[in-house]
Amino acid sequence: MARASSTKSWLWHQRLSHLNFDTINDLAKNNLVADLLKFKYHKEHLCPSCEQGKSKRASHPPKPVPNSRQRLHLLHMDLCGPMRIASINGKRYILDHGSFSVSCHHHKNR
Repeated sequence: MARASSTKSWLWHQRLSHLNFDTINDLAKNNLVADLLKFKYHKEHLCPSCEQGKSKRASHPPKPVPNSRQRLHLLHMDLCGPMRIASINGKRYILDHGSFSVSCHHHKNR
């Protein structure tokens, strides 16, 4: 099969909605498209439209995580009472995320 010129290759690539060249060659070989001559169509470079279509969106930068490696640096407290559901002893609690294990400290009043 004779090789098509670069201009004809890109013209058919654009006419067939930026179809890949292997599929264009299959269409030409099987005579499935009117006026598509039996040539070997080739790609010299990626066209700008196909390049934009193949591009991936850049990921968002990660959100900063608060550094809570020290004890009592980041605390979650339940001091917004009165709560309808109390702890077993009826106490409020403090959760410490500074240590790798979450500890629970109970206290009776604010």
